[in-house]
Amino acid sequence: MAKTMALAKAHTLSPAQTANIRGQIAGLMQDHVSIANEVILGTVDWNPTQARVFSALLNKVVPDLKSSSVHLETSDKNVIDMSREELERIAAGIDAIEAEVITDEDSK
Repeated sequence: MAKTMALAKAHTLSPAQTANIRGQIAGLMQDHVSIANEVILGTVDWNPTQARVFSALLNKVVPDLKSSSVHLETSDKNVIDMSREELERIAAGIDAIEAEVITDEDSK
């Protein structure tokens, strides 16, 4: 277990890599949500292992609301002043941004 933890610390994922993995899991889960609906309706049966796996994967894409926290941070930054990590988070869709385009004519 210690060896696994050491490897995990040595090879941390960037926000972009994390978002990519979640996207892949979400793509796989899309097919299974309709099957889960059939399980709920009683037309399909799942064994307990299938239900646990579905739940675990779903929690990777849509975390439990009880364990999620909302953190709102607002700031105004010029793109030139942003770090690479901030830009990667925005590109990965992790940080939603609202922007207003200001042309040179507007700034005069």
